[in-house]
Parts: sequence; structure tokens; C-alpha cells
Amino acid sequence: MDPNEKVAIITGGASGIGLATAKLLASRGARIVIADVQTGPGEQAAADLEASGAQACFVETDVLERAHLQHMLDVATERFGRVDIAYNNAGVSESGDFLAPGADSWQRCLAIDLKAVIEATQLEVQHFRKQGGGGVIINTASMAGLVPVSPSPIYAAAKAGVVHFTRSMVHLGTEGIRVNVICPQYTDTPMVRAGGEAAMEFMRREVGGILVPEQIADGVLMLIEDDTKAGAVMRVTFRKGIEYWFEHRGR
Repeated sequence: MDPNEKVAIITGGASGIGLATAKLLASRGARIVIADVQTGPGEQAAADLEASGAQACFVETDVLERAHLQHMLDVATERFGRVDIAYNNAGVSESGDFLAPGADSWQRCLAIDLKAVIEATQLEVQHFRKQGGGGVIINTASMAGLVPVSPSPIYAAAKAGVVHFTRSMVHLGTEGIRVNVICPQYTDTPMVRAGGEAAMEFMRREVGGILVPEQIADGVLMLIEDDTKAGAVMRVTFRKGIEYWFEHRGR
């Protein structure tokens, strides 16, 4: 799909990978809907895109709320007439030791990183069908969804769920609806920086370096533009760059 004149919704679009993708798609002529729980940064992101000549708007969106997910689709349609691209990118890192007595913060990680992606995809597919079919959905997973990550087992489980959920949506290609997933390695985002410089240095040593959000945005654009990709899993790593881990070959 050529993003020019298409309408793209990006959850978690106020910062990091989401914002980098919003800027890249806007530069290719897409109309952008920034959907984020962060009101101030989200409004600023949309304003900056408009100042650069793009068409953009912000809609406050808590991906844990089904009504919010529906509202972002409705706002996009009211503002720009339709939705063509949905990038389900919002996510959080795992916090705390889920094995500690009384620990329950893991539930939020699982809800945002997996359940919300499933629910958003469900609503987006329904929306595409109402429009007559066709559309592209990209889900953000992680390399943690492809390999074990012992310090973050819940995060790894959620991202693995996103990978296999996406692969299982390949049949929607018969309707012209393509669902693909991107799996970045450690990326320099506010979420990663929140772990502190010591954590970032550990990541650099472990894999050789840290990606920048623009590299992930390049991969998202590739998945949008390549109409042959449905149920595809794209990896983005520091050493190897963009590559496909899995390409569905039909049934």
C-alpha cells in the first residue's frame, strides 16, 4: 500500500517508535492520527506534524479501554473519511518481580502488550470490513517475543503472544486485510530509558548497540508498502538490520 493520501492511526504515537513512524508516514503523504494516553505530548506531536505541512490530529486513547479504541477509529473517520493503516504500537515494559508475594503489576503488562493489541486488531478489522475491505495492520512485538528473556518473562510472554496472534491472522489476506508484526531489538525510547543508564549499558553490551526509533519506522513502512506480506514477522536488530524471521507461504 502506498501511504500517500492514506489515513494511519498510530497508538503510542506521542513518542519513541510511534512518533518516528508518524513522522515517516507523514513525509510520505499519509494523514496521521496520534492515539496516545499522554495528552500533552500527543497534542504537541500532532501540532508539529501539521506545522510541517502534514494533516494530523490527536485523540486521547487508553488502549486498555475498548471504548477508547473504538473512539480513535471514529475520530479518524470523522476527521479524514476512513482508516487505511493501523499501527498497534503502544506498550509498556515489565516492572517488579512477578514471583514476589502479592505481586500483580504483571497483569498490566500483559493487558497492554497483548490483550489491547488483540482487542484493537479485532475492532480495526471490523472497521475495515465496514469500509468494504482492505487495510493494513502492523503490531509491535519485540525480539523478546522470539527468544527467551529471563529478566522479563511476562513481557516475553506477551510479545510472543502478539507474534503468534499476528501470524494466525494471515487468512484475512483474502479480504485484502494484511496483519503483520515487527520485532525490534533494544531501541532507544522513553520506555527503555526509564530503566536507567545502567540498564541501557547492559543492553549495549548484550547485543552490540541500541537501535534508534527511525530504524523501526523504516521497517513499519516496508510492511505497509509490500502488498505480498501478510502474517509476516519482521525482525530489526542492531547487527543485522531489517530481516524477515518468518514469511507465510500459504496453506
